[in-house]
Amino acid sequence: MKRILGISVALLAAGCGLRPWTPSVSVAFWAEDVPEGRDVSLPRSTDLARSWQLPSDLTWSRWGKGTLMSAVEPMGDSATLPDVRSLEVVGQADAAAANVARGGLPQDTLWLVDLRGAASCAFAARLSHDAREPVAPVVTFNNWPANESVVPADETLAGLITFSPKLPPEGTKTAHPIFLLDSWRLAFRFDKPADDTYDNRYMLMASDLPDVETLRAQGITRVVYVVEDLDDAEVEEDDLHASFRAWQAAGLGIHMVDLAFLTDVPAPAFGSWRVDWAARLAPQAYWVRERYTLVDDPVFYGRARAGFGLAFGRPFFGPHYRGGGGYGYGGSSRGSSGYGGGSGG
Repeated sequence: MKRILGISVALLAAGCGLRPWTPSVSVAFWAEDVPEGRDVSLPRSTDLARSWQLPSDLTWSRWGKGTLMSAVEPMGDSATLPDVRSLEVVGQADAAAANVARGGLPQDTLWLVDLRGAASCAFAARLSHDAREPVAPVVTFNNWPANESVVPADETLAGLITFSPKLPPEGTKTAHPIFLLDSWRLAFRFDKPADDTYDNRYMLMASDLPDVETLRAQGITRVVYVVEDLDDAEVEEDDLHASFRAWQAAGLGIHMVDLAFLTDVPAPAFGSWRVDWAARLAPQAYWVRERYTLVDDPVFYGRARAGFGLAFGRPFFGPHYRGGGGYGYGGSSRGSSGYGGGSGG
C-alpha cells in the first residue's frame, strides 16, 4: 500500500502550528513507515468479526463496527499485510495493558484508546486476557484499505487479524468498556490527496460513542483517554471534541494519559488487588476547552473533496483496492462529496 499525497511535509509542519496537536497529527508527523509486509492467511470476514463481536445483550455491543473486518472477504484466502508486531508502539501498548491488568482496572470507567489501530488492538487483546474482570473491547474502525490511499487501513486490519481478545461470555451483564480508535483516521489533515488516491480517512461522530444518559445508566463516572505520547498529543482528536465537551458538562471526569504513564502505574498497595486509581489519575485530569476543530473547517472538506461518509458505491477490490466510497466510509478523491462522518453502530 502506498500513500500518495499532494502536499509536502514542510506544509504539514506549518499547518500543525495553527492548531493544537492531536493524536492523528502526531502520528502523521512522527510515525515510522508502515512495516514491511508479510504473507498471511486470511480468515473469513464473519470469523474475524466473531472474534471481536461482543455479546448482543452487553450494552457496549451496539457501538462495535465491522466495516474494516468486512474488507477481508474480497481479498481471497491470503494477502500481504504489514507485520504489525514489529511496530514499537505495539510492544508499548501490550506492556502498558499488561501493567494495567496487574493493577486492577478502575471501576466506573470508560476507556478510549486512541493509538495506531494495530496498537489499539494489541492493548485490548492483552488487557482482556490478563484482567481479572471481563473487558468489552469495542472496535470503531470505519474505513477500508486500498493500494493507493491516504492512511494505512491495512495496518489496522493486520492488527485485528493478529491480536484476538478474550470476549465476555454470553450472559455477561457488566464489563469494562474499552473503545478502540485508530489515530490514523484523520492523519495528513493538511494534505490534498492526489487525483488517483483513495481517501479513506474518516471521522467518528457523536453517535459513534455513548451519550451521557447511557454512561450514567452504566455507572460510568470517568473517561480515560489513552494516547501514545503526551509530548506529541496536546488535546483530544477533533472528532471527539463534541462528545468530550458533553461528557464534561454532565460532570464526568476526563483524564488524558499515555502509554508511559500506564506502564509506570505502581502495584496495588499491600492487602489490595486494585490500584488507587482515583489518586493515580488525579494529576492527569483534563479540562476540555472549547476550540475550533477540523469538524468546523470548510477548507478541510474542500481539500478532501470525497470520502468521509457521503460518497456512494462500494470499494472495488481488484488490483488497486480502489472505489468511489463504500457504506459511507471513504472514497476516491475524484468524487464530489465530503465528510458526512462514518456514523452508525
